[in-house]
Amino acid sequence: MTKRRNGLLKALSIIYAIALIACFYPIGGVYAETDCPWARIVKDNVNLYTDESLERVMFTLEKSYYVKIISEQDNTLFVSVINNNDDFPTICGYVRRIETEACEIPPLSPVYPAVQLTVTEDSAPLKLMPLPSAENVIVAVNGQKLNYYGKINSYGTTWYYVYAGGRFGYVERTKASPPQIELHPTPIVKDHPTFNPDKPDGSEKPSEKNEGLTPTAEILLIVFVVLLAVGLTLALFLPGNLKKNVFDQDI
Repeated sequence: MTKRRNGLLKALSIIYAIALIACFYPIGGVYAETDCPWARIVKDNVNLYTDESLERVMFTLEKSYYVKIISEQDNTLFVSVINNNDDFPTICGYVRRIETEACEIPPLSPVYPAVQLTVTEDSAPLKLMPLPSAENVIVAVNGQKLNYYGKINSYGTTWYYVYAGGRFGYVERTKASPPQIELHPTPIVKDHPTFNPDKPDGSEKPSEKNEGLTPTAEILLIVFVVLLAVGLTLALFLPGNLKKNVFDQDI
């Protein structure tokens, strides 16, 4: 009887150890730490939109560079444009998933170009919208530097989306020097799988390669293990069982 009881205690100890590991080590969630929250612009004319419905274009993102993913929807990504420069504040917007490429490793710096334009006219109004009739945000003067984010074509005119004097706005192409932007140092791989709209989680995300339990399955596993451990404990140490053990030993 003592040998049987020691065997049950040993089994119970193993189950408790498994339960602790399941609680503190997310079996199916390891991919969350390996996911790379970046998407690359690998096509021409990829727009950054102000709204999830993709009705208003903010500007066209620079090809070969990266945006950081904040959240994911079925067909869109909510992203931030970051270039690690205090003179270029981070801005956010939406892109189409299918127009970006999933990243498996963090990108090399710079993730987005930090390019400055120079005002070439006596004055260059920064507009709230890319329209000649739009409200002026500020007016830049000849020789002033404008921090460039992207461009947009509106009513037959090219506008640059820039930051200057603490404000964002659109400046006409003819009033500033053209942006000189080189491709990102990491070559673009042709025919690389892109986000698939039929697969909301992305076609090449590490989460699909590292198949594992979903968070719900993990919770169910933990609950099952804990209940099993409790059941064995009760079966082993309930007064009725203890009394039976003593009787067996007396015999």
